[in-house]
Amino acid sequence: MSILNGEGAHCEFTGVTFAGKGQYLDTGSKVIHNAPNTTSNINSNPFPRWRRLHLSRQRGHWGKAEGAKSNVSCESLMLDEQSQSDTIPAIVIKNDNVDLGHEAKIGRISDEAIFYLMSRGLSEDEARAMLVRGFVEPVSKALPLEYAVEMNNLINLELKGSM
Repeated sequence: MSILNGEGAHCEFTGVTFAGKGQYLDTGSKVIHNAPNTTSNINSNPFPRWRRLHLSRQRGHWGKAEGAKSNVSCESLMLDEQSQSDTIPAIVIKNDNVDLGHEAKIGRISDEAIFYLMSRGLSEDEARAMLVRGFVEPVSKALPLEYAVEMNNLINLELKGSM
């Protein structure tokens, strides 16, 4: 949670989560725009699998925030046919002069994409990991190199033998 009290204050939340076997995740971020001309960006990338549920709660409050701008994005990638991901925006706007965008996307890895990559010599696990890494590329590009490498290693570890 961030409370933006100073004029022109800015915050960013970025998250990548895997909901694995036996897990039900309820994640989210909250921003209170409490001063003029504040900005915020919230980006969430959940990956549920093994019939698991991921709830993404993104909250925003715009009270005295004349000229505030915010973008909220939740892009979920389902890693199996039974998993579920829900985004639950809670938005409170108390003035007319704000710019707010909210976008939620949910998709699945296509069998055709897996087949194509496997026809080029990758195993099924390698193909899925490559597609997931491509999906989170905007997040990894924003990270320092050592963190981006670690995130790719964690993706490989999470997906190894998962399908």
